[in-house]
Amino acid sequence: MTTQRKTSKKSSGQSQIAKTAIQKTAGRSSAPAPENVPGNRDKILDTALRLFTLYGVDATPTARISREAGVSTGTLFYYFPDKDNLVGALYLSIKKEMAGAVRRNDDPSLQTRERIGQSMRGYIAWGTENPLKVRFLDQCYHYPGIGEDVQKQAYDEFSWMAGLITSAVREGLLPDLPAEFHAMMVYRITSGILALIESGTTGMSSEEIIENGLAMFWKH
Repeated sequence: MTTQRKTSKKSSGQSQIAKTAIQKTAGRSSAPAPENVPGNRDKILDTALRLFTLYGVDATPTARISREAGVSTGTLFYYFPDKDNLVGALYLSIKKEMAGAVRRNDDPSLQTRERIGQSMRGYIAWGTENPLKVRFLDQCYHYPGIGEDVQKQAYDEFSWMAGLITSAVREGLLPDLPAEFHAMMVYRITSGILALIESGTTGMSSEEIIENGLAMFWKH
């Protein structure tokens, strides 16, 4: 009789513990997996940009990026299956940001020459505010790991600029040379302007550097 009473009390106590545990966990939502934590992807990209421009793309392992971003390597590889994928994603995101900044400076009511000049100024203004991103794009110029699909997407962001250059050739503002040639001149001249502004060694004001640099584009 005593044994049965003790067993009954024990079973009742265990049931109560289980019931309490269920009640405690019933309203609790499961914690999100690390790869689903908001901001992790941007945190990885921001850290990669800083490390790539500091040490170089080739010399920066993904393990260091994940460690300094405060995420696991598994989380990094969830978003970016390999390093080339990470570099490509960062490259394309910056190209899109840059294209948006340049496009916002465009005024279709202007003549072709003025529109190209305004667009180049838009890039210079963006580059002055984003020196790390400019440095990263320069590093990626000959990086073999950026796939053709990424390159095409980046090019498509600037297709309107290619159209402006074509119009400039047709109007006799530029020599009849391949569009790739003129695009390279735009890149080299604006990059040179940014480098000179950043160096501060010319004794010229930023506006003087920009004015003289842009004038060189129409002389080539």
